[in-house]
Amino acid sequence: MSFLELQNLEKSFGDTRVVKDFNLNVAKGEFISLLGPSGCGKTTVLRMVAGFEAPTSGRISVDGKDITRLRANQRNVGMVFQSYALFPNLTVAQNVGFGLKVAGVPKSERNPRIADMLALIGLPDLGDRYPWQLSGGQQQRVALARALAPKPQMLLLDEPLSALDAKVRVSLRNQIREIQQQLGITTIFVTHDQEEAMAISDRIVVMHQGVADQIAAPQDIYNRPSTEFVAGFVGTLNRLTADVLDPETGHIRIGGSEITLGQPLPAGRVTLSARPEAFRLAATGIAAQVTKVEFLGALISVAAQIDDTPVSFVLFNGGDDPVPEPGSRIHLQIAPSRLLIKQAA
Repeated sequence: MSFLELQNLEKSFGDTRVVKDFNLNVAKGEFISLLGPSGCGKTTVLRMVAGFEAPTSGRISVDGKDITRLRANQRNVGMVFQSYALFPNLTVAQNVGFGLKVAGVPKSERNPRIADMLALIGLPDLGDRYPWQLSGGQQQRVALARALAPKPQMLLLDEPLSALDAKVRVSLRNQIREIQQQLGITTIFVTHDQEEAMAISDRIVVMHQGVADQIAAPQDIYNRPSTEFVAGFVGTLNRLTADVLDPETGHIRIGGSEITLGQPLPAGRVTLSARPEAFRLAATGIAAQVTKVEFLGALISVAAQIDDTPVSFVLFNGGDDPVPEPGSRIHLQIAPSRLLIKQAA
């Protein structure tokens, strides 16, 4: 049985349906990311789980118990917000212990728990400081410790890293994942950053216009997107139109070039969608002209034109390996197994 179950959740504000027939089963200890653009409904789903919003219809249960109509303070969940939401007049230790104090936990029990939480987030010696004396990353770690101190059943995080700079974000997201795995706490993480979701999630829910377009492991979301929206939203996607010359062998014409994919294709015209890593340089194949080359350390990003269609692909930086220059003519092969093929409209 799933630990958290969201069944047929709907949420409307006036005549606007923000979340539509949303279903999700989460195992105990699983890390789930809700990923999507602004306005897709991901934060509304999180707020319904937290108890800050009541569903228009549907059911939420935790560990077999229906909590759909329970108030937020009746649900044993820890919440971390984008804005830290720390009390400026309380010390770090007092902020971490705030929930314990409200719950009536004796001071003799609170202090060891606070010390454990500060050690967990790597700030054991900063309990006497105030939030304004900490960096943004440190403040968010304190907010995380405050959420975890009362030992909640679930941890809910609403874009907790979006206010931080890039380097701090990477460090803190890794720490959040390490802490989550160490505690084994069921976690729902809301983000619009696909790299964050890919890096730390057990599964990702890609949301679009209030609907869960796909729920899958990160590698499946990226390599096997189930909808056009997921394919275009997650990662970079190249789209090419091809004329099918031989449906049985998959012999096609792209621009002025012909290649054989070696697999059956529908007759007529098809759209080929491919990630940048699906392409490779070759002696023969699809003719293209390089327009831009970017060195990204271990990878080299190359932009090119196939007739009037732009494509991008990546090369590994092999040190002395030749790299195509802007303006040069090249040939590309596509890995058939990495293609999404659809009959053109």
